[in-house]
Amino acid sequence: MKKVKVITITFALLLVLIAASAQPVAAASRYDTLNSYISGRYDAEKGGYSPPSDGVVRVDATYGAILALDELGSLDSRPPPVNLTKALDSLIDRQWTSNRADSELDRERYGGFSEYLLGPVTVEMTYMGMILHQKLKAQSDYPGINAIDINTTSLLIYVNRTQSANGGFSSKPNITTDIVSTYQALAILDLLDEYNSSLNAWDWLVNETATIAWIDECRQGDAFKLSPESYTSSLTATAAGIMALNYFQNVLSIPGLQAANSWILERQMLEADSPDFTGGFEEGNGTADANLVSTYYALKALELTGAFASVNESAVSDFILNCQAVDGSWGYVPGEEVGSLVYAGQACELLNIVGDADNILASSQDPNVPSGFILDWRFFVVGGIIVVALVLAVVSLRWD
Repeated sequence: MKKVKVITITFALLLVLIAASAQPVAAASRYDTLNSYISGRYDAEKGGYSPPSDGVVRVDATYGAILALDELGSLDSRPPPVNLTKALDSLIDRQWTSNRADSELDRERYGGFSEYLLGPVTVEMTYMGMILHQKLKAQSDYPGINAIDINTTSLLIYVNRTQSANGGFSSKPNITTDIVSTYQALAILDLLDEYNSSLNAWDWLVNETATIAWIDECRQGDAFKLSPESYTSSLTATAAGIMALNYFQNVLSIPGLQAANSWILERQMLEADSPDFTGGFEEGNGTADANLVSTYYALKALELTGAFASVNESAVSDFILNCQAVDGSWGYVPGEEVGSLVYAGQACELLNIVGDADNILASSQDPNVPSGFILDWRFFVVGGIIVVALVLAVVSLRWD
């Protein structure tokens, strides 16, 4: 029986070893996976961020990353997570500064921000670039940040060229005007005026009266359409219309504001076919297409007009969190494998409207990251020993 006792004791020790080889895995928070994703998209040499599709540094990706870091309070850290001066340099490099008289392309793009080096220039990209500029310039104590800057005069020229005779603005010169581009163009003028009042940025608005009249032409009932020629109203257009008119008058004095707020609030989906979509805002009346962009515009407009208190905050917070993609960034809708930095930054901005983005993300486990236990290489070694021990135990019993 002595041999059996020895084998039994050995077997017990082996069980202890196998328990030690099973390593607990701490649950990753949404904050952890987002930060990991952001740091993984940074190009330290070029100073900006890129999407996973091609690794090319882009203005929109850098805008999204810096917006997220700013909303989470990371830009105020010293040292910050990235070189802020290089990030500003990256933006400066993507401002279209060529203006050859014989080049139609130069005349069209001059002064705006291109998506990537020599890439397309749009009002939307320029709007993102201006917000990126604002975030970086706010860090005035960072070494070298005040020594470099964008060309503000050429930027005003670009915005001026996107305005049409009807008063609206287009996404780029000489195409159809729309209310979202109009809001973004006015926001650029306001950001420039705030940054440097000596620019007299608002003097570059050709015809304020025509712009206001054009925005009003986009009204349809209680909401707004993308343009006067559009067939139906939409949430993004309605929010953009309200935010655009805010640049010309006190927001609370905008005609039909209460009705517009009610229309937006009615777009929050408190019942959806898929629980993950509950709490988001649909783009149109009864379209049932809750997505992050519609939700972003809805909350921005409602916050501006003081109507956010009527939002179901817990539901919309859950929807925003559900939009986190498997890769750690944020998607257009819940359940996406690959998201974008633009949506990630805007999601953080929304979570700060709802509450505190830092705490919300840190206290929420990322469901796309498995937790529990993993077995390392020692398990397989111990497993082999156990098999041998069991064989020896059987043989020892027969010997006894």
